[in-house]
Amino acid sequence: MHKRLIIEAFKKGESSRKKLGEKKPSLVSIAEDLSNYILAEEGFLLGERSFRDYKNEAEKLMNSEVDINIKQYKVIVGLCRYLGYDSFEDFTSLNDLEKNDIEINEFNKGSKFHDFLKEHKITLIVCGLLLIGFVVFQSINRQRWMVWQDDHYLEVGFDAKKYNLGQLKLYNSDRIKNFKKITPNCNTEFFDTQGNVKIWYGKNNEKELEYFTALGLHPETGKTLDPITTYMIKKYICHDF
Repeated sequence: MHKRLIIEAFKKGESSRKKLGEKKPSLVSIAEDLSNYILAEEGFLLGERSFRDYKNEAEKLMNSEVDINIKQYKVIVGLCRYLGYDSFEDFTSLNDLEKNDIEINEFNKGSKFHDFLKEHKITLIVCGLLLIGFVVFQSINRQRWMVWQDDHYLEVGFDAKKYNLGQLKLYNSDRIKNFKKITPNCNTEFFDTQGNVKIWYGKNNEKELEYFTALGLHPETGKTLDPITTYMIKKYICHDF
C-alpha cells in the first residue's frame, strides 16, 4: 500500500498547484511541497529527491503485486495526514473498502444500478469534479501559512503569487518561535553544557554565510543547514574562540 500512498500524495500535490494556477507543475516542485509538509507537520526532514525516488519506484511496480517500502515512519504518517487520513491504518482500510466496491460494481454489471451510472456518467463526473474543487478550495483556506521576513518566519494569509514563487510555507509553530537568523559573535552560545549544537549555518543566494538558531532549510535556497563547528567559529566568527 506504500506505492499507492506516494502516488496519491503526488497526485494531490499536482492538483493543488494546478488549482493555484500552475499549468504544468514539475515533479521537483511537488516533491519539495511534500518535503516541506513532512518537515512542518512531523519535524522530519527528507529531501525532495527521496520523494521522487519513491514515486519512480512505485510507478515501475504499479502493475505488480510487489509493494515499495517507505522506510521512514514519520514520512508514512505525514503523507497519510496530507491526504486527509488519521493514520496509515485508516488509509489502508478505506482503500481496501474502495477496492471491494470496485469488485462489487464489476459483479453488478448489467444491473439497473449500472445502467443508471452509465446513463448519467457525465453528470456524475462533473459533480465529482466540482466536489473535489470545493474540498481543495476549503482545504487551502483552512490551512495556515507563513512567510520568511528578514530574520524570522511570520504567519500570513494565503497568497497565490507567493505560493507559486515558493515563498509561502505551511505554518509551523516551532519555526515561528524558534527559527531565527542571527549575527553571532564571540559572546554567542554555540553549544549547550553537554556540547550539543545550538547554531546552524548555510549560504544565501549571494553565497554569503548566514546563521540560524535551529536546524532546518535555508529560507532562500531551501538547502539543509549545517551544524556549527569549532573550525567555522574560529575562521568566520570569533578567532579567539
